[in-house]
Amino acid sequence: MTFKKSFPVYIVLLISAVFFLHSIEKDTFRSARITKDELSRHVYYLASDELEGRRAGTPEAKKAVEYIANEFITYGLFPHPETVEVTSWEDYLQPFEFAAGVEHGEENLVTLRIPDESINLSHGEQFQTLPFSSSGSVSGEIVFAGFGISSRENEYDDYRHISLEGKIALIFHGSPDIDDPHGVLNRFATPRYKTIAAREAGAEALIIVTPPDVGSDALMRSRLDRNPATSGLPVINITPEIADKILEQSGYTAIDLYRKILESREPNSFILNDIQADIQTDLHTITATCYNVVGFLPGNHPDKKNEVIIIGAHYDHLGWGGDGSMAPDVHAIHHGADDNASGTAGLLELAQKFASNKDQLDRSMLFIAFGAEELGLIGSSYYVENPYFPNEHSTAMINLDMIGRMQNDELTIFGVGTSPIWESMLESFPQYDEFSIRTNPDGLGPSDHASFYRKNIPVLFFHTGLHGDYHRPSDTAEKINYEGMERIVKYVYDVALELNTYREPIAFTRVESTAPRGTARGIRVYVGTMPDIVGDSGGMGVIEVRSDSPAEKAGIKGGDIIINFGGKSIENVYDYTYALGEYNPGDIVEVVILRNGEEISLEVELGARP
Repeated sequence: MTFKKSFPVYIVLLISAVFFLHSIEKDTFRSARITKDELSRHVYYLASDELEGRRAGTPEAKKAVEYIANEFITYGLFPHPETVEVTSWEDYLQPFEFAAGVEHGEENLVTLRIPDESINLSHGEQFQTLPFSSSGSVSGEIVFAGFGISSRENEYDDYRHISLEGKIALIFHGSPDIDDPHGVLNRFATPRYKTIAAREAGAEALIIVTPPDVGSDALMRSRLDRNPATSGLPVINITPEIADKILEQSGYTAIDLYRKILESREPNSFILNDIQADIQTDLHTITATCYNVVGFLPGNHPDKKNEVIIIGAHYDHLGWGGDGSMAPDVHAIHHGADDNASGTAGLLELAQKFASNKDQLDRSMLFIAFGAEELGLIGSSYYVENPYFPNEHSTAMINLDMIGRMQNDELTIFGVGTSPIWESMLESFPQYDEFSIRTNPDGLGPSDHASFYRKNIPVLFFHTGLHGDYHRPSDTAEKINYEGMERIVKYVYDVALELNTYREPIAFTRVESTAPRGTARGIRVYVGTMPDIVGDSGGMGVIEVRSDSPAEKAGIKGGDIIINFGGKSIENVYDYTYALGEYNPGDIVEVVILRNGEEISLEVELGARP
């Protein structure tokens, strides 16, 4: 690959360079050195109230994008290896679209048909269509089904003695263990799980009642979760007042039944004779645009300049909270100072430092600030499918995610097993002994390096650990350990520079991993599949299968789509997680996959989760 740079590019970058060199003298926050002051400046802006948590697809995230791109301009980075002209900061953007949410259409309608009366409900006041509902129209008899939980292992089944075929289920939000934070039924309490259970029981639609003991007739707070996949059923939420209307003929009120089940911890389900509903749901997916911000520095070695080292960090966070937050009921700015303004600040300082020493570079460098990482590594997944260099020319990827809360000099480096050179290279610098370093060989994990590892690219992931402010509004800039950040970023620079001038090719090694990641709370079994958490493929897509896992032994492969697990229909990752919860290690389960349009039935002997 050749690097084309036109005269206008040189002019723009020359002006930037002049400004940059001048600013070193005039501005203590502009320096070719890696400094805690500059790191702090970046973090305080990115984690400020003005940027409102940088949720992907929002105007505030776009402000972060503009800030990063303008920094790249100031440092003298190019937007792209094939750049012909720089016109603005937008030249540094790699746009991509994603499903950012849903919106209600105009045809969300519910009519209750009670003897001698029909009641048309008001959307947004008496009922609401939940964001994972399918769109469609259903008419049928209503069946009260308690909390809508079906758990074989816990011998609790609200659907045991009733038939839901062709009917509409009416259930309470929550679980009988609502007052026990360690209750075994709480993991079945989410509306998605309840929807899966109702669908498996044969229901045509689901009505969820706001908990009637909270002293309010308000509807539940409705949030889109990370996976835009629909549930396969129309699902609505109604107020306790409307539930009382439905239950009136039975002699019960909503609060009576609610308290009765809580006290007895026994199902109390029954058919509501002559009570029917007509439900029509209408939802539309909102598509938003997000951006990766890419800065490029060309290498100088005639044989190595077409190889590239990638340094990345995601800039997005959780906005005002909601799904993904560790405080899901708190509507407040989730500042994301450590996650991941810290990594983004480190990326900027590295870009600045390498730009000041660009004549030393043998291999080329790409600095990428990824978007939509919090929604499922969307930005990095998009990049590896649309790379600026062919993936086989990507020498290595270094990822910075949450490097701002180092304590006791502790630093974790993931991915050290993905190349045979990593361990000796990391140990060759004095910082290795100055830090208390823990290493992990695995190239997978919940951050952007995993996208590159899946393309057979060696990776390193620098991380200072989780903490009590993780995914909470309290992850703020003043809590960052800036001195620790400076030391980490300087270490990463030394490693990356050594890698840039390394004489031999950088070999890739696939890690033999036995420890599963990302399994849901309460699930005891291990399959070894990495799910596609953002896809909507009519099943659960498998991104990758771990070596020597139950899935690999059964013949499941990356790219397969799981459509049935143990007789349960799988529409998305939530169905899959729900199905796993019913099994124990050692169980043999029939799994139906879709591969190249063909259905294949396999038997999986489930392993034990460590």
